[in-house]
Amino acid sequence: MGTYAQQPLEHPYKIYRSADNKLYIQKSLPVYLFISTQPDAKSDLNRLDSDSTKQFVNPMYFDTEGYNTFRSPSAVDQETGQIYYPLTDVIFEVYADSRSPKTVLNYDSNQKYYNGKQLYVGKVTLELTSTDAHAGIEQILVSIDSAGYKKYTEPFVFDKEKKYSLAYYAVDNVGNAENPQHLTFTVDISAPKTELVFDGDKYEQVISGRTKIKLEAADQISGVKNTFYKIDDGKYSLYNGTLHSAYLSEGEHSIAFYSVDYVENQEAEQVYTFYVDKTPPILVDEIMGNSFVVNGKEYSSGRTKLKLTAVDNKAGVKEIKYALNQGEYQTYEKPFYLTTVSGSLSALSYAVDYVGNKSVASEKSTKSKAAYVDLTGPELKYDFEGKMFKARDTLFVNRDTRIKLEAADSESGLKALSYSLDNGAEITYDSPFAIEAEGPHVLNIYGYDNVDNSNREVLYLVVDNKGPNVYSRFSILPVAKKEVKGQMVDVYSSHAVLFLSATDAKVAIDRIFYSLNGETEKMYTGIVDGFKLGKEYELVIRAVDKLGNINIDTLWFAIDNTGPQIFSRFSVEPVGKEQIESETIDVYPSHVALFISVTNAQVAYDKIYYSINNSKEQRYQGIIDNFKAGSMIKMKIRAIDRLGNETSQNIQFKIES
Repeated sequence: MGTYAQQPLEHPYKIYRSADNKLYIQKSLPVYLFISTQPDAKSDLNRLDSDSTKQFVNPMYFDTEGYNTFRSPSAVDQETGQIYYPLTDVIFEVYADSRSPKTVLNYDSNQKYYNGKQLYVGKVTLELTSTDAHAGIEQILVSIDSAGYKKYTEPFVFDKEKKYSLAYYAVDNVGNAENPQHLTFTVDISAPKTELVFDGDKYEQVISGRTKIKLEAADQISGVKNTFYKIDDGKYSLYNGTLHSAYLSEGEHSIAFYSVDYVENQEAEQVYTFYVDKTPPILVDEIMGNSFVVNGKEYSSGRTKLKLTAVDNKAGVKEIKYALNQGEYQTYEKPFYLTTVSGSLSALSYAVDYVGNKSVASEKSTKSKAAYVDLTGPELKYDFEGKMFKARDTLFVNRDTRIKLEAADSESGLKALSYSLDNGAEITYDSPFAIEAEGPHVLNIYGYDNVDNSNREVLYLVVDNKGPNVYSRFSILPVAKKEVKGQMVDVYSSHAVLFLSATDAKVAIDRIFYSLNGETEKMYTGIVDGFKLGKEYELVIRAVDKLGNINIDTLWFAIDNTGPQIFSRFSVEPVGKEQIESETIDVYPSHVALFISVTNAQVAYDKIYYSINNSKEQRYQGIIDNFKAGSMIKMKIRAIDRLGNETSQNIQFKIES
């Protein structure tokens, strides 16, 4: 049953005699008739029965709602005992009642609101009235917020803000009870609350002519029905949306407002006083500073200041903005030096008050004060007479490099040019100079113009007076050592290749040159080769870095020319000897064979050749035989190693006949 869980009370059906002696009976009750000869007999009662309609009595039931009768024809006079004329029926009236009462709820209709889902009321008095068609109202019963039913005796006052549930019904004097009626309602006795909102520029109680005025009302129960307002001494109007301060005159105003909810709870009037400020600040700007004249032309000294002053009629000055020579606007805080503007100066400025009113940007020119604003120092230049090398942000020079300084000022003109070395004292520059001390240095260059603007250039210099270190490397290891001009030098094979290199501690290498045995110097481009067999060499190497620093080194070496050593061996021992042309030679049998071998101390041999008796030279293939019996053999043997070194040998022998 949801909210209405409380059950109605039990009401039994019954008979009721009213104050006017009418007898009422609940229509559905059974009826039994009794007869007695005594007016108030309690024991001498006899129940009536019916012979003709026995099936409809004891009990009998009334069929008619309301008026029913029991009749006896021909009434008898109570005093004479005779039939009364005119003839009259004796009638006993009984009223049958089966109809329930009807209850009506009454309350003040001026403070109610139904939103289609829920009923809202203000402080309310609820009154119940019931009507009944026959027996009359016995009682009205009421249940509040699901509490037990109680008899209604007087109107209820609901003055606490909450949601209520009400159930009620009436019972007549014979026990007929109507079905409970239900009502849910919420009591709302709180007025709405309205907030004044300014959308836009506002500072304290000052607004601009662009500000929107809004009234935002809220009611937590029945809701806001209407909001009313008035401006100054005007009449109250229904608030339908945003109000615009643009339609108000500049000056002081007041707004009064209140809201009403749907059950007519009315908020107390609120009043707010405010000022509409449509006037921007007034801005005054002033150029302050001295000037300097050169050749009839006036220059600012670079210490010129711009002073801006603003006043406002009401809200007050919030900020001042300025722009120099069409640059970006900046916030003004105090008079400032025009250190970022050079040339003919123009300044745009405007002021803004605390409600956003902005003065029109105005332009002032310093042309009346100074024809030209010179804020830059002289342009500085430097150059080098002699060798110079640059790596990233560092310059390398040597003791012979002279540094030349120049300065120019196209505006007020150059006053002085000076320099300092390694944070020392400033030195007036008059001619190119050199730095002799080896190592890093910091050179500061200073230039001053005639209005004391200055400029400074910093150079990071490294003085390098040392030539590169020279290195040489052969492509192969030496094969021997030998003495050359009183010193031991390495001996290399003729196919050796010489590589040259140089390393400098500070700057890059420029060139490497070399000279062999006093010949014309050549530039090293890759390798040095083509060395002659058996030759001794003096190599002079000259390395130059990017600053012209030179280092010279000398290398002595020799080239090997020693050929292989030849060995010959016969397959058999000689069988004798003969004296031929004063020379003793060995004699071998005809089946003899000759073997040749060579040995080289440095490298492997390449080929062996031989010729017999001045015949065509042949390549040795491992054995020489088939000699002709009785022949005299004159053999020339030539051996070559892999470096091209060559050795030859002659042998003689005879073959027996």
